[in-house]
Amino acid sequence: MPLLSWRSPTLRASPKLFNSNQVQDALLAILGSDKEPPLTMKEVATRLGYNRRTIFSHFPDLCSAISAKYRSYGKACHTEKIQQSCREVKQIVLKLHNQGEYPSEARVSEIMTHPGYLRYRQVRAALNETRREIGV
Repeated sequence: MPLLSWRSPTLRASPKLFNSNQVQDALLAILGSDKEPPLTMKEVATRLGYNRRTIFSHFPDLCSAISAKYRSYGKACHTEKIQQSCREVKQIVLKLHNQGEYPSEARVSEIMTHPGYLRYRQVRAALNETRREIGV
């Protein structure tokens, strides 16, 4: 029985030299940067011209710190959006009440910029609290 040779449909790229000092300096600069939004590790790897896994295998701590910085920024943005939605809900409830309309959840969500935020506990609590404050 003849042996079949198997070949990959794509040719493998030639390995390129990894400039460890240059990559480390770049990672430290990115980590120390106040640029917003911070870069993801995928973006960092693309800018440096190396694979993420290659960079991570050489500098796992720096890569983890960059990823943590990105996640922290995302969480802060999310928290700010929820707080903004809470303020918006309070304004809408007061506006509807002043117009003589009952500030139902459905009516409030029709007016909200991002009605999907009503699924969050804090936004729903702001709705209920504001309705309680105005005595509805």
